[in-house]
Amino acid sequence: MVNHSREKLICPFCADIDIEDQEVIDQKVEDGLEYFREERLMGVIEDYSKGNLLLYLIERLNKVADDFLNTRRLNLTEFSYLNHLIKIIYPRSGFGDNHLDRGDELDDSIDVLIKTQSKLVKNLKHSEGGFNYCYPRPIPDDTPFFGEYDLFSTEYNWAYYRCLRSLGCGLEKDVKLFDKVQREFRDFDTPDGSMFDSLDNFVKISFEFIVQLLFIASADDIVGNIYYTELPNEISVLDLYEFLERVNKQFEDPQGTLILQDHTLGMASEEEVEAIGEHIFGDSWTEVKEKIIISEDNLDAHPLLFKMDVEKVIKELPGRDPLTREVPRIIYPRFYDLLLLFQLFPLLQNGSQPNGHELLSEENQRRSESFERNLYEYLDSQGFECYHSAEIRGSDREEIDVLLVNEAEDELWFIEAKFILPETDMNTSDGIENLNRKFDFKVFNDEDGYLGEPTGDPFPEKVDEWLSLSDGDEFTSQTGPDSGDREEHRFSGDWLNLTPEKLVVSNLTPSYVEKRGVRFLTDMEFLEFLEGDRTLYEVRY
Repeated sequence: MVNHSREKLICPFCADIDIEDQEVIDQKVEDGLEYFREERLMGVIEDYSKGNLLLYLIERLNKVADDFLNTRRLNLTEFSYLNHLIKIIYPRSGFGDNHLDRGDELDDSIDVLIKTQSKLVKNLKHSEGGFNYCYPRPIPDDTPFFGEYDLFSTEYNWAYYRCLRSLGCGLEKDVKLFDKVQREFRDFDTPDGSMFDSLDNFVKISFEFIVQLLFIASADDIVGNIYYTELPNEISVLDLYEFLERVNKQFEDPQGTLILQDHTLGMASEEEVEAIGEHIFGDSWTEVKEKIIISEDNLDAHPLLFKMDVEKVIKELPGRDPLTREVPRIIYPRFYDLLLLFQLFPLLQNGSQPNGHELLSEENQRRSESFERNLYEYLDSQGFECYHSAEIRGSDREEIDVLLVNEAEDELWFIEAKFILPETDMNTSDGIENLNRKFDFKVFNDEDGYLGEPTGDPFPEKVDEWLSLSDGDEFTSQTGPDSGDREEHRFSGDWLNLTPEKLVVSNLTPSYVEKRGVRFLTDMEFLEFLEGDRTLYEVRY
């Protein structure tokens, strides 16, 4: 369990901490989830108009997306669970006539619902899924489950949070640090602007957005079910982008100025959307339409567009309410749809071109090489004696990404730099364990569940080889951005008097903070450590 006040990870069983039996927890979680069933939650909002509720929630999603595109800060709770609420409301009837007021802050009734889902329900599922330890309270209160137990995060829960923070989706207080990490360690050569004229450009320009949304939109089964779909194989993200651009043009004035203000929703007729869809997708439009337009009888579609009846004023009546009738409209949340293009990218097959996952992996590999160099250049700029891509003369299996002589601390740092893609279901034990296996393969050459051959010796064995060198033994390092630019050095015997430290610095982290003598840090945590703002947690058994 994670003890933040003491900056330790503690094994509760080794420390004889009385954790509740998991079978008992599983039964109580089942009872708790039954208590928070959808029918009970709907009672909070049943007095509101169904149409008003849906439009309010869709516009709120559009606002969340607009804020994210402008500030890079994503409201995780709203992005993850507002759409879940939309899909619960769509097929139901029996709502009232009250209206929710638009505003900057989320309405209290909606806030209660999504916080119930994101906090209470999530904590229940975490308690049966390896993310929480449940410690019985000596004096419980009357609140079922949450009044009976104190919940302590496991290393899985903490790993999810550490990865979330590293991807820029954490707390507001971390914004400046995240921005500095982006400048210093993740400054990659990308095309300027937002011209999505090729798949290659799309992934280069949008990589950070794509990875953030890959992490968030597949975090658990509730969110993942909303944000997963299989479009026809021939469809690419550029097709969808052109489709949405043409929908967007329906809301321009004759001078080409967009008439939608801020996060106001667009409302198009079915005929307009049909014509655009047939023009872009041709014979595939019928199938595509079923995959991207949510309606009462099509709740499994990806939430790009929403079909619903809205009131249209037919005639203004002096001194009386206007005469209205309901007409079908396609609701278009333009900012949210742009976000969904980034989220959809890894899922698309792109016809005869490489699929989204392949393109994302290729771009990640390109960034991996730059990430390693960026890490070295930052450390060099801080006055450390360090060497990039250090290789023992006559061998290429003991390469150390960054070798650093930290004389101030009497330490010799061996740094392995990793820049990797997140797994799906990262808010579950399965997702974290898959990420652990990826690190095990890349750092320790453990091949369980992975194809291919490791490219060098396991990291601890590399370090052992370096520590067996003698004073004056030759090694080389990379002196510029080109891997062929190398120069020779001689190993100093004085370095053997320093304490060796093995570090893996990455954009993500496994659930373990230390394994086989290797310390694992995100690059964000590494920067905090260098600046004296972070203490490395200890593991106690």
